[in-house]
Amino acid sequence: MIKMLFHIYLVTCFLLLAACEHQHHPSSHHPTKQVEKEGGTKQTESNHLSLEQKFLPPHFLVNQFAANATSRSIKFTIHYTMSEQLYHLLERYQDYYFVIQYPEELSRLTRIEHSHAVKGPLPSNGQLSYVVTISSTWKKDIPKDLMDQINHGQLRYNLLILDKEQFPVHIFNDVQWYQSFDPNKGSNIISEDGNTKR
Repeated sequence: MIKMLFHIYLVTCFLLLAACEHQHHPSSHHPTKQVEKEGGTKQTESNHLSLEQKFLPPHFLVNQFAANATSRSIKFTIHYTMSEQLYHLLERYQDYYFVIQYPEELSRLTRIEHSHAVKGPLPSNGQLSYVVTISSTWKKDIPKDLMDQINHGQLRYNLLILDKEQFPVHIFNDVQWYQSFDPNKGSNIISEDGNTKR
């Protein structure tokens, strides 16, 4: 029994020493480089660019979201604007993707929970506004009343932004109402009759 406790003690000490040793050499797995900023000062930047926390207002704004359905398909059109900061990041980052998560009313009937990932347009010529189209099809007809709800904008969709490994970096819940959200005034949603809801 004492011998076994002694072995456990040795293993614990070894693990603690290994953890301490690892903390003193952090740069081996994450190479960094010096980047010169506009003011002439230098800052350290990771070679691995990340989109996490970049697709947020005011850097990414959905200006218009439209869903159009037939009995066996749906097509989304998303108009969005990015800031210059996000533009320059995406110039270097290259790949990002959009996915639409479908509401339960639609996914229950079609057995499709979300769209395929669609690659976002790469920034070019200083353009900050873009349009992306996402489509899905299924094998059986959906009811006409559900099709009408889709075409009248009555269902809720989530927009997922994925990085180049297709890992989600941000989710816009109820993206169809996102363009009516003003971060300076709180959550304002414009209803079908034109009135503003809070």
